[in-house]
Amino acid sequence: MTPSIRTFLLINLLLSVTLITSLAIIGNLFLAHKDIQTQLDAQLIRTGLRMQAFFSDYSGDRSLTTIQRNLDTKMNPAVVLRKSNAPESKAAKEAENTLEFQIWNKDGKLILHSSRAPKIPLSNGKTGLSTLWLGGHSWRVNTVYDAENNLTYMVAERSNYRQQLENQLTQDSIFIMLVTYPFLGFLIWVIVGRGLDTLKRVAREVRHRAPSNLKPVDLESVPSEIEPLVTELNSLFQRLQEAFHREKRFTADAAHELKTPLAALSTQTQVALRAETPEARNQSLLKVLAGVNRSTHVVQQLLTLSRMVPEATINEPTQVDISRQAGDVAALLAPEAIAKNIDLELIAPEGKSQILGNATSINILIRNLVDNAIRYTHEGGTVKIDIRANKDTVELHVIDNGPGIPADLRERVFERFFRMIGNQTTGSGLGLGIVQQIAQLHHAEISLKTPKESVGLEVEIIFPKDFNKV
Repeated sequence: MTPSIRTFLLINLLLSVTLITSLAIIGNLFLAHKDIQTQLDAQLIRTGLRMQAFFSDYSGDRSLTTIQRNLDTKMNPAVVLRKSNAPESKAAKEAENTLEFQIWNKDGKLILHSSRAPKIPLSNGKTGLSTLWLGGHSWRVNTVYDAENNLTYMVAERSNYRQQLENQLTQDSIFIMLVTYPFLGFLIWVIVGRGLDTLKRVAREVRHRAPSNLKPVDLESVPSEIEPLVTELNSLFQRLQEAFHREKRFTADAAHELKTPLAALSTQTQVALRAETPEARNQSLLKVLAGVNRSTHVVQQLLTLSRMVPEATINEPTQVDISRQAGDVAALLAPEAIAKNIDLELIAPEGKSQILGNATSINILIRNLVDNAIRYTHEGGTVKIDIRANKDTVELHVIDNGPGIPADLRERVFERFFRMIGNQTTGSGLGLGIVQQIAQLHHAEISLKTPKESVGLEVEIIFPKDFNKV
């Protein structure tokens, strides 16, 4: 199961904070190491200079025994703290880690030293800062030579004291990070939760909706990050609403169109059952067959119309040859044209009338146009399919010399079930509606015209060769 957004953000933000904080601590420790070393070295230098200033008037006859005794007793932090009975503290422990010093005369004699300093030289006598290994420990030493008094001052500090200071800084940084982690996690949890409240509100609104409530979700209080999601959800609601509307309309249309034919079938069947002669029975059965054919045609047209919806799209367009499709339709409908003694003519270029689209839809479009032309053209008439290929378009013209359509009704014939008054030809009134919707799917332009002979009807459809570029 995919974790929640809140859990995902909490874990990944904490990991990110851990990574960044760790890098920051490492960087800070690297810089702190340089700063600590610099400051402690400066302390060694300052101490050496102070000692040089303090003993600048050394004449050789000063009694150093008393000074050394005081350094060993009164100036030893451990001894002083024990004698004062002061409570032992961290500061008291750190006081024991004092700087050690030595003062050597020109004869190489140790004339003065701190209580814990070794009795051997802390350095090789070279002035300046140096790091030496002495008595099993590493020492950082500053050596100062007083040429006036011929004295050498050596001030030293064990390197492990410095390392302890850096380790303590590292531990403190990690401790602070660990202590603040629960608070950081809690804040992230709360903040992310507040940010996801909108999603929960939208989810509650959708969850408590009635199945028939497909109104859009309010976008006013929706954050910009989830606005595309809510927009697509509203688009889905709209498509569902339109689908339900088409389903209801299909049911109503089917009930409306099939009511009369079914009633006629029932009547003709009863007449056939009561017929007294074979001729009368056959006549009634022929009428039943005609009613069945009409009902079948209506159902096929309704199903086609329900699939060819205006908002549909061509998911996998292919190259469609208009001339080839027209040739297939002409061959299919030729028997009907021959039965009415209609001259069916096809004029089409070869290999130049390809468009991007859906072959099945194009076949349905041409079949409806040619079928209508044959239906409405009188016996002995003509129907011509004329295809013209241009640079970016392909034109389809279906021309007949039938009764035609008055100019004031040419817009209405695309409406569902519209049929002109006085028209005796059988039909469902859906053919041109299907043609219009298929043309819209292919971004084609459709128009109804009067042929050059001023008789009949010319249907012109201009297809772009690539509707994606329209």
